[in-house]
Amino acid sequence: MSNTNPKFNQPALHIIQTSSLGAAASIRIDDPNPDIEFVEIDPKKTDPAAGKYEIAVQSDKLQINGRRGNNQGFENIVVFQRRAAGGNVGIGFPDTKLFKTFAGGQGVIVIANAKVPPSSAQKIAGAGVLYVQDGALKYMGANGTVTVIAPA
Repeated sequence: MSNTNPKFNQPALHIIQTSSLGAAASIRIDDPNPDIEFVEIDPKKTDPAAGKYEIAVQSDKLQINGRRGNNQGFENIVVFQRRAAGGNVGIGFPDTKLFKTFAGGQGVIVIANAKVPPSSAQKIAGAGVLYVQDGALKYMGANGTVTVIAPA
């Protein structure tokens, strides 16, 4: 491994796996509540919660979390449940307990209501936005047209 700029892309931890089977763990954490926290260090940052994320495991759920706006703890961004426990995905809920048991489903995706729905004035060229508003699944296309895919 080599770098041309000493200020960037310098690994703090570099693991070279020697197994040819691909079944060995490169990093393993055995802990009652294992997590890995990522903190971006930027002296110009004005929001103390910005750039702080974690990957955490709670029971049968793998969570990707972001720091709360008040910089006190983390809130869920997305939660993945292992297949044997249901194989579900939760998106947009600040806390796992808010979607409870995935409405009893298995292999389902639960999407929280959008905190702020997308605006046709800020549409994305060449893309669309899928979101939930008041329990209805909606899609805003590249031209800003909103289509209700499934009513609440």
